[in-house]
Amino acid sequence: MSSNSITASAEATASADAAASWQDTIESKINSVVSIKFIRPFMFETENCSTSQATGFIVDASNGIILTNRHVVSAGPIVARAVFNNQEEVELKAIYRDPIHDFGFFKFDPTLIKHTKLEEIALFPEGAKVGVDIRVIGNNAGQQVSILASSISLIDRNVPELGEMTYNDSNTFYIQASTNGSGGSSGSPMINIAGQAVAIVSAGLKKASTDLYLPLDRVKCALECIQAQTEVKRGTIQTTFQYRSYDRVCRLGVSEAVENIVRQDTPGGVGMMVVRTVLPEGPGHIAGLEEGDVLYCINGKTVAHFVLLEELLDNNVGQTLDMTVIRGNTSVDVKVNVQDLHMLQPSQMLQIGGTIMTNLSFQLANYYRVPVSGVIANWLFCILEEVNAIQPYLLKSINGKPVDNISQVIDVIKTIGNNECVPVKYFHISDYYNNSLTDGSIKISHLWNQVALYTRNDHTGLWDTEEITDLPSARDIEPTNIIFPAIRNAEAAMLENVVHSIVKVKCMIPIFIEGNVNRANVGYGAIVDAEKGLVVVGRETVASTACRVM
Repeated sequence: MSSNSITASAEATASADAAASWQDTIESKINSVVSIKFIRPFMFETENCSTSQATGFIVDASNGIILTNRHVVSAGPIVARAVFNNQEEVELKAIYRDPIHDFGFFKFDPTLIKHTKLEEIALFPEGAKVGVDIRVIGNNAGQQVSILASSISLIDRNVPELGEMTYNDSNTFYIQASTNGSGGSSGSPMINIAGQAVAIVSAGLKKASTDLYLPLDRVKCALECIQAQTEVKRGTIQTTFQYRSYDRVCRLGVSEAVENIVRQDTPGGVGMMVVRTVLPEGPGHIAGLEEGDVLYCINGKTVAHFVLLEELLDNNVGQTLDMTVIRGNTSVDVKVNVQDLHMLQPSQMLQIGGTIMTNLSFQLANYYRVPVSGVIANWLFCILEEVNAIQPYLLKSINGKPVDNISQVIDVIKTIGNNECVPVKYFHISDYYNNSLTDGSIKISHLWNQVALYTRNDHTGLWDTEEITDLPSARDIEPTNIIFPAIRNAEAAMLENVVHSIVKVKCMIPIFIEGNVNRANVGYGAIVDAEKGLVVVGRETVASTACRVM
């Protein structure tokens, strides 16, 4: 037998062994992956009301904990169910969503699963290395089970920018692989041949077969805290960084001596972290950090990797860090306080009819580069007639009183009587620096517009409801006498009585119903029975049976 034949035979045997190994791995883990069907009943932060599906996988079988994406678990209320490979279904409760990274956890009751052997997939962030063969098991394209094969091509990619009014990650590397995933793949595990998860699907590029994966370093830490029933600590200085090559940071002022020290302290690294954004009024801004600063040291330790940066931030919440940055050939030392990142993620929402109000989140503030302060209102048009759009607006004042948080909004609402019209000042968040305040007026009907405060409860996975009932009753309406001008034209005098019979009719529709897309319709009607107060009006004006007519 020739040497070529022996080589070909050995390669064929190795290939067959590898295929058999992958088959064993997939068979052992496929029941750990679930399809997630969910409904978002409210517009909250960057997420619209929607019905969709995604993927998750069991990371703790005994406690029924499923890992998936943050944009699946959602920042706001959610109703979700998991569908296992044998079509068994179970209700899910959201118990954690990370403030910035694209991961979160659902929980289910394992005793309700009768016909599936529950097995977990271990998290192994250290296994994410360039060239490693991987498989992605998930609900790709809504097909419940799809298996995609590839190899890891990058492990230090900067986070993608996904656009306005959508979820955007920050301060982490992303992993890259050409798996050509599609809708429904979100939350799928990237597993190695040992059956360990080395990353989780987060996003994909539309014009390429490339998918992007979140590393599991902070995910594993968060899971361990949840399992130990301790707080998941997350720190922030309200500053985002990008990873840049040594050539680029040298153009920003990093000396050859500093580069050599960083290369020695972080073998395998190809660059350093550069300040991308510093939010106004945040700890980084107060400390004096500037965009373009190159991070060198924290507490005397070289930091050129996101994993170490986040470890230092998370372990020092409420503490002060000594940070050294390079700024234009100069070394600058700053002291920066570390905030609790969870405090910048709204955990309450105020519902006034269909309008949802929350404190402005770090997620939105970071995208628009504004201070993390103020009240954001979604679906403001439900109580504000001048607005007929769904975009989020920042409220400046209600009834002449400034509103910087939800508590202040509640205090003002408690002074507004039923159907009382009060002034409001607001602006779109993208107009923050344009000083383009808009004046409007809101009218809250206590009949149609329930006022309720919802508070997230991560122990139950639900949102506790507190209905606000101590609202003032309607103020008495004083009758207004109207004097109609006399018609001097004798030929038109017969129209004078008709003029007194024409009224303006305004119809407010508090909810989307019966196919109506307009919240307010205005028209004219004719009085047909003055004694009983009956008015005939066109169907287009009073377009729904569920409405308030004036």
